[in-house]
Amino acid sequence: MTQLLFSDFAPANKESWISQAIKDLKGKDFDSSLKSSLWDEIEIAPFYTQEDALVGKEIPANSFENSPEIGGFPSRNWVNYFKVSAQKSNKQVLNALENGANGLILCLQGQEDLKQLLQEVRPEYISILIKPQGDPTAAMDTFLTWVRAIGVDESRLNGGLLWSPMDMLFEEGKSLVEATQKLNSILDLCPKSSNFYGFHFNFTRYAEAGASGLDELILGFGEMIDLLDQSGIDPNRLFGKGAFFTAVGDLHFPEIAKLKALRLFATTLALQYDIELKPQDISIFAKTSAWSKSTIDANTNLIRQTYEAMAAVLGGANALWVAPLQDEKASELELRIARNVSSILVHESYLDKVADPAAGSYYLDFLIDQLREKTKAGLQKLEEKGGWYQNFELGHIHQQIRESREKQQNQVLLGEIAKIGVNKYPASNSLKNDLDFLPVEEKSKQLNPSRSSFLVELKNQTEA
Repeated sequence: MTQLLFSDFAPANKESWISQAIKDLKGKDFDSSLKSSLWDEIEIAPFYTQEDALVGKEIPANSFENSPEIGGFPSRNWVNYFKVSAQKSNKQVLNALENGANGLILCLQGQEDLKQLLQEVRPEYISILIKPQGDPTAAMDTFLTWVRAIGVDESRLNGGLLWSPMDMLFEEGKSLVEATQKLNSILDLCPKSSNFYGFHFNFTRYAEAGASGLDELILGFGEMIDLLDQSGIDPNRLFGKGAFFTAVGDLHFPEIAKLKALRLFATTLALQYDIELKPQDISIFAKTSAWSKSTIDANTNLIRQTYEAMAAVLGGANALWVAPLQDEKASELELRIARNVSSILVHESYLDKVADPAAGSYYLDFLIDQLREKTKAGLQKLEEKGGWYQNFELGHIHQQIRESREKQQNQVLLGEIAKIGVNKYPASNSLKNDLDFLPVEEKSKQLNPSRSSFLVELKNQTEA
């Protein structure tokens, strides 16, 4: 009966849909009315059909991780991280691990005694990322001292060091030579585990400072290429012990495409160094963005965290950190909600039951293809200007990001970019500025995190 019903309707091609849309617009221009632009670089059509399917450049599905070898296990797995500082109690750590978290981000200066903080924690069964609060070597040494003290085989460790040697250039004003020396010492110290990464290619620094998703890919890979070319370290070692760290913002579908494009472009880049990697070999750690949040409306931030986390999972993140704005001062309720977002995506949305829910979308495949092509073109332009490191030293990268940041912040201030809870349907007075107000101060080499709503927040502070 269903087949007979559908046979009464002739299939419509894309041109037919466009013709009907033009009629419905009643004289309005199709392009200006329905088409849009993503990051001022990619033209977005109002709809995509099978005629837009990529020919010869198909996007591989289910390329996030290897399928489980034993039946009964979910098709998708990702680590749900919970951030831990020395100020946390052992009770708080165990409570997080017993209620949804299966990974810890461990903030270490290098002098901490982890015996009490991590009592009853077994690192071979969870994932632990060490986030240095100073010298990364000291932080790694403190962690490994604890691991050895409790008798755990280092080859069974999962996680890594949440640090990039290029952080030293931005935050400490060090040279690439000094950063490379530090990286070498870290890699020598790094446990011999295929699931423990000695460093991360840090793309978040661009996204959190106001870069577009496309610029994040271009500059992140530009930074990576100069590390590969100028460090003198075997590229096999860098690809083998390096993971990717990215921030997921509030443009839902573009962020899904960004993560997929990152994974596929990384495998293409590896081939340039005669390294054959499958997409599943790339490890991506994603955090929810601080750039998209606002100090004006804490409740709306919770909503943004949720759909950013969903975009990260659909985009193929292997690990996820749902980070409350100013997480060091977040309440227990905010921390619990953030930790539980990943559990909701598993137990209520069942996103772990399907290997790649976003596979086959004509729109997403178009975005992924565009991002790969435009990232390649952007890297070529960067090379023509002397490469990433030269542009870093000249301050051109900082200037580019700051101009992008200022443009977006002014667009939010003027209402040209709608931001719910900020310039559209603003929060009630009782909710305004219930988080600390943090102005951005940068030294010449720094790129500090900011927020797209910063100028609106500043205006509110001035008028208060």
